[in-house]
Amino acid sequence: MKVNSASVKAKKESMAAQSGPDESELKDPLFVTALARGLEILRCFTPDRDVLGSREIARLTGLPQPTVWRLCHTLLKLGYLVPGATPNKLRVGSGVLLLGHAAITRTGLSAFALPLMRQVAVQHQISVTLAERNGTDMLILQRVEVPSILTLNLHVGTNLDLGNSSLGWTYLCAVDAPTREAALKQLKKRDPDVFDKIRLDLAIATKEFSQWGLVFNLGRSHPDINAVGVPVISPDGKKVMALTSGGAKSSVSKAKLLNEVAPALKTLALNLSPMLT
Repeated sequence: MKVNSASVKAKKESMAAQSGPDESELKDPLFVTALARGLEILRCFTPDRDVLGSREIARLTGLPQPTVWRLCHTLLKLGYLVPGATPNKLRVGSGVLLLGHAAITRTGLSAFALPLMRQVAVQHQISVTLAERNGTDMLILQRVEVPSILTLNLHVGTNLDLGNSSLGWTYLCAVDAPTREAALKQLKKRDPDVFDKIRLDLAIATKEFSQWGLVFNLGRSHPDINAVGVPVISPDGKKVMALTSGGAKSSVSKAKLLNEVAPALKTLALNLSPMLT
């Protein structure tokens, strides 16, 4: 039977958005469901989905369309959404951009990290990426590319799958057990059909992390890419981000990642750690 990849992708996006608040949040008397729904609507907009209609938003979030209309109306009034180029379409407004800018520049981490990341990238001729968790994804905060025979379409603001990326595996290996299990619960709710694979990939990553303090991604997320990841952990241990470096398998071997790139990434992580306050 032939599978329609577009419909599978749409189903996955819908399931991800419908995951919403977990059971513990719904039992929390301080949890504001309306606010959570509004934020879920804003998360529907990505670099690949920059203009959406209310029907598309309803499909992605699983919310009734009248609810979507009311929430979008409120977000329009507040400037977080603005009309799109065509009737009945919406895109994110300056309010969202200001929030994103504040998040990235609050500690100056992104600007501070850039020259250090570039130094590693140029020295080892390899890409370097810094990301933090964003729900069931890892959000890229900073990235440095070098000329390569294989270039991925990744940039600041791109989300990568928490359960299927070296960034995500690195994060999951470095956080405490309760945080990891809560994240895995969200991933299982989002993608029950592939959760066994997520568990298997994480088991491999956990073994590597225990042995070397790093995580390899040797062609598992992309058949032509090898990568390695290390965590960036705040001095108090409460905040975790992830650094990864990768490149074409033809020029980036496991030995190079282990012996050359990983030590440089670990030094970079130590330099960034004090900024995670």
